[in-house]
Amino acid sequence: MTKEFIDGSLQNGGKVLIHGNASISRSVAFVIAYIMETFDAFTYVQERRFCINPIAGFVHQLKEYKAIYLALHLERSLSVHSGTTGSLKRTHEEEDDFGNMQVASAQNG
Repeated sequence: MTKEFIDGSLQNGGKVLIHGNASISRSVAFVIAYIMETFDAFTYVQERRFCINPIAGFVHQLKEYKAIYLALHLERSLSVHSGTTGSLKRTHEEEDDFGNMQVASAQNG
């Protein structure tokens, strides 16, 4: 939801101010999460705002978010390259069909 709001504001030529009490921890975590695509988002933000100091809990959450983000990014790029638009998982019906094929194969083999 936050990402969509920021994207919408920037696409409409607006600016976004993300702030907190001191703007050195929680708000920084939001900014870093937003620009996670950047190779080293933490360094990118720190070079522009030298006093950042997110607490260890936020740093841990950002590391978890990075793994999630990279997995989603990889899934999207794989679906674009393979031409699929849906989930890469089998549906329950496909799973049942696959199981039935294995049973039939075993009975015939």
